[in-house]
Amino acid sequence: MRPFEHLPHRHPFVMLDRAEMLEEGRSAKGIKHITANDPAVPEEGIFPSVCVIEAMAQTSGIASAKKTGSLLAGLRNITFSGTAVTGDTLEIESIFEKNFSGLYLFTCRASVSGRTIAEGGILLYFDETA
Repeated sequence: MRPFEHLPHRHPFVMLDRAEMLEEGRSAKGIKHITANDPAVPEEGIFPSVCVIEAMAQTSGIASAKKTGSLLAGLRNITFSGTAVTGDTLEIESIFEKNFSGLYLFTCRASVSGRTIAEGGILLYFDETA
């Protein structure tokens, strides 16, 4: 699926090139090809950690299967053990864990060539009164 069909973000803020819902309302997988002409990638060619977090949040939004927009409300125990550089394909997996008062917790893992570079929890807020 094309991520911008399910996210309120537009270029250059969409951090995913492709996404698929693995189990509706439960899990999703996102793909980001790191290229030199990506406005988020500096001359050094390292994809910024904050963009990895945003890609995790966007994948979580897709996993939620909600049609309304969400806000990134928090991070939970995010750890980085590597980087993504120009030429890499970043793969993000997001799994819904629980919901409490409009806050949705997802467990995420970002990897390059099967090697985990970041993992932890993403909290998204959905206005459930709308």
